[in-house]
Amino acid sequence: MAYHEPVTAMTGLVPAGAMIDLATVDTVATADAYARLLDSVVATSVSVGNGSVRWHPVNPNAENARATEGDVHDDDPAGTHQVSFGVTDSVSARRLLDRRGLPHDEPVGVTDHTGLIEIGDVDVEAIDHLVFTAPCRDHALAIFGACLDLDFRLDREIGKGARQLFFRAADLVVEVVTGRTSATGDPQPCALWGVAWRSRDAAVTHRRLGDLGVPTSEVRIGRKPGTRVFTVHDRALATRTVVIDTETRHAE
Repeated sequence: MAYHEPVTAMTGLVPAGAMIDLATVDTVATADAYARLLDSVVATSVSVGNGSVRWHPVNPNAENARATEGDVHDDDPAGTHQVSFGVTDSVSARRLLDRRGLPHDEPVGVTDHTGLIEIGDVDVEAIDHLVFTAPCRDHALAIFGACLDLDFRLDREIGKGARQLFFRAADLVVEVVTGRTSATGDPQPCALWGVAWRSRDAAVTHRRLGDLGVPTSEVRIGRKPGTRVFTVHDRALATRTVVIDTETRHAE
């Protein structure tokens, strides 16, 4: 017998914005780091125009694993970095994700409290994109496309069989870098690899962070035409971090 959902059931998620929840070895240092990066007061979370970032103490087992590997930015083996995409009805959305079979160990979900705010006079205004890793292309499509309803925009090979997939949730882009082959057995879950923050003017943000003593790379031309980008080398941010802008939005 075929299964039919009640006509009142949610049939699509329409995700927009995101709440990033980072695992960190030092919550105080991370709070200070995001206050500097996003030009805000020190708090337990910081909001931008299309979402927010917050943090929690890292799983001790995951911390030991990263310490053994020698890089606190390595993908967390316990999956403690989490991203929840914004929806209008999280209860119905979670019920739909359960029916779609979203594995509970995946670092993604939904929320109706992304913490987005109206942006005032600050230079970093939004999350530009999130970067995830996935074991294979099919796994990425199942999680971000079939389960989360993100708009699948682009798929390209980046060398030696690895692929780069791009999805969109309103004004937020999700980039997923996949493994070279199809997963066999029980695949590893996806992992948050890094965050790109959108600045109104990368040069202004770069100068402000430099004045605060935050280590960064030089501002460089981005891979996407018409963009400028720089890397923030602050380990307290708990994940790889870049700042990006669009050159057409400001006067040189």
